[in-house]
Amino acid sequence: MEAAEPVRGARPQMDGALRSAISQAIVQIHAEHYGKGATQAKTFAWDNLVVCVLKDVLTVAERTLVDVGKPEAVREIRTTFQSTMETTFRAAVERLSGRAVRSFMSQVDPATGLGVEVFVLEPLGPDDG
Repeated sequence: MEAAEPVRGARPQMDGALRSAISQAIVQIHAEHYGKGATQAKTFAWDNLVVCVLKDVLTVAERTLVDVGKPEAVREIRTTFQSTMETTFRAAVERLSGRAVRSFMSQVDPATGLGVEVFVLEPLGPDDG
């Protein structure tokens, strides 16, 4: 889904269709590059903040590490891998939203299998925080 060019002075709509498209793109990136996508994803958007919450993101290998008491290894591997994938995550959100990503952050909770991908978008103008 290609986002329309933002109208100067107007805020692009972060409607349900766009949030769903972002969720699908993030799950697809996980599936392609981690070998497993989340079983559920939901994207929330407020002003310049986009947060995608992912359920059941751990691979079989990561769950094995958690089961043997090594959740920090999962966190470390995920952090390293996600930093290498930053350009891919940013590009997907920028393509869909029509807005530049100012900052990308990613985290996983090995105990619950939840993950989050957080994007702070560039302000649209001087009054857009």
